[in-house]
Amino acid sequence: MTNSDPLPRLATEGERLGWIFSDRNLYRRRFTEPPPQPLPVPPELRERLERAERTTTKRILVSIGVGVLLAVLIGCCGGVAARGDDGSGRALVFLFAGLAFVAGIAGAVIAALMPGWARKAVEAAQQKAQDEYAREHAAWDSRRQWHDQQQQQAVDARPEWSAAAPSPGTRRVDIIGGTMYGWEAVLTVFGGSLLATRGRMVLADFTGEALSGELIRLAETTNRSVRELVLPEQLAEFDLVAGLSPAELVDGLVEAMYGDAPEGNRAERSQDALLLTEISTILEPRLTMARLLAALHVLAERPASPELTPSEREQLLTLRTEAARVRRIEAFLHPMEAMGSAVSSTEIADLTCLVAGGEGGQAQNELLKDLTVQWLGRQVRRAEPPIGSLVLLGADEIHHRALERLSTLCERRGIRLVLFFAHLRADSLRTIGGGEVALMRLGNHQEAQQAAEFVGRGHKFVLSRLTRSLGGEETHTLADTVGESESKGGERGSRFVGRHLRRFSSTNWSKTRNWSQTESTAQGTNWSDASSAERVYEYTVEPRVLQDLPEYAMVLVKNEGTGSVVQAVEVDPAIVTLPRVSMTPLPAEPVPDAVAPAPRSLPSSPTVGWGAISDPPRQREPGRSSHE
Repeated sequence: MTNSDPLPRLATEGERLGWIFSDRNLYRRRFTEPPPQPLPVPPELRERLERAERTTTKRILVSIGVGVLLAVLIGCCGGVAARGDDGSGRALVFLFAGLAFVAGIAGAVIAALMPGWARKAVEAAQQKAQDEYAREHAAWDSRRQWHDQQQQQAVDARPEWSAAAPSPGTRRVDIIGGTMYGWEAVLTVFGGSLLATRGRMVLADFTGEALSGELIRLAETTNRSVRELVLPEQLAEFDLVAGLSPAELVDGLVEAMYGDAPEGNRAERSQDALLLTEISTILEPRLTMARLLAALHVLAERPASPELTPSEREQLLTLRTEAARVRRIEAFLHPMEAMGSAVSSTEIADLTCLVAGGEGGQAQNELLKDLTVQWLGRQVRRAEPPIGSLVLLGADEIHHRALERLSTLCERRGIRLVLFFAHLRADSLRTIGGGEVALMRLGNHQEAQQAAEFVGRGHKFVLSRLTRSLGGEETHTLADTVGESESKGGERGSRFVGRHLRRFSSTNWSKTRNWSQTESTAQGTNWSDASSAERVYEYTVEPRVLQDLPEYAMVLVKNEGTGSVVQAVEVDPAIVTLPRVSMTPLPAEPVPDAVAPAPRSLPSSPTVGWGAISDPPRQREPGRSSHE
């Protein structure tokens, strides 16, 4: 039984952001050979016909007149000459006179027949020209049909959807704008190709929407290992600071507590770092978040924790600390107390998803976000086996300096970095441009205007339209009917019976009641998976256009060295189910100058004629007879 799930098709090797629609009928070449023209009738034949028709009467009269005149002349002259001769001379004269008359009549008959003969000559020439034209047109039509079929086969062999891939050598892709559904589609298409091409992937979702569900199902369908952690709900199963040296742990915690805020007090940071370094030195080598918080409890003169040994408690009490400082650090780190306390598995998965959940307060989530970004940086530097791609959803929440550090690390190690920004704000504008930029729907007009300025107005792109339908219908009716009727009537009167008058009266009464229940159920389900792709309007990069982009469309801006190249990319995962879809990028081909209109539908099976012949019909050489 074949697997009809299209998700595994998305895990085909080769990076794909989506697909670019190309109207294959634009590459259909027109048959440029002109059709043959019928040969005209030779003009001398028509001139002869016109002359014969014009002079017929005159020729008849002249022939008859000449014949009669000759006959009379011969008769008169011969009679005078043969006056003294015997009868044989006169007979000879009459014979010649009769021959002259007959010759005149014969000339008249010939003159009357000449238009018919000329007409037949013209008709014969016309028939010959028509036969020659029919043969030449049939040969031309055969060549045209062969050309059309070859073009149809070439067009049918062309993909209609070509993969849109990042430029070679580009390590970073910034995706700006879009909806959650659009991001989920990009994750499924682009993420599936990254898993198949680059191997191990780490994904961090800071949106709180858990958009990686379909990508996880794709990975599981293709027999790839998956590890999904929702933070802070599953914080006990994941240790963000595992394997760090005391100095690295202190640097990470201080950076997470203060961040990159310019108003941060350097003296306060240094004192916090010194205190945490002293505590970490006492607690090593068993340095965990729970033991660090237990040490802070000791310094705050709280009940001792079993996490610490008596020797460690004594050393901690020798430290000279400020209660306010200890309390502040404890308040920052307290939400992380359960981190790594119930780690169940340390196996490396093909797909690791860290998802920001909806639980926890803002302070805890901010600290978790900063620690997660630091953990991602360590994964880029140290992970074995190395990761192939790193995806961050909701990169707006991360400081641009941290993003720049991550970008530099990924660039040096050849790791694909994909950043999703929900908005195009000041921090995003300072961050984007380190790689290729893809713009999705931007709801804010100011952001759309900045995006249009970033791309450069005037660029044009073309989008297709997909139509898919799914429908169903169910009808259930129940009817209860109760009816009751009552009638009462009577009659009074009198009538004669014999000779007596009798009076009579009658009364009738009736009551009827009916009850009925009807129940009908009709269920009809119609399902159609009708996919149609067609070329629609050509768009120009303008703010309003970027605000009205379809949910599954993006404008990819690529730097090809000579300038920006704008491509319209469609990211709907359902495209993979359509025919003529290429999973690899195709080289751009110029559209031929001669473009034919939409073709006629050709039969699917070969028919008798040029359709079953691979070689074109030969064009008859001029001057050669078709009967040779």
